[in-house]
Amino acid sequence: MPLLINVARDKGVAAYVGDGRNRWPAVHRLDAANLFRLALEKALREPGITGRGTGRAVREIAGVIGRRLDLRSKA
Repeated sequence: MPLLINVARDKGVAAYVGDGRNRWPAVHRLDAANLFRLALEKALREPGITGRGTGRAVREIAGVIGRRLDLRSKA
């Protein structure tokens, strides 16, 4: 935000691209980085968690999205 504020001050206008409906993340990058680090450290401390093989395959995610939107999913 400070960057956008400074540019607006320098240029005299608070501008945006297109119709302005794009989104700005509602979390500071350092806060997100700290949260990710804490989650990773906790996961690595838990017995049986290796940090590998967790999460979902992209194909599976695409399949759920496709089903919810009544669309095909493909590679």
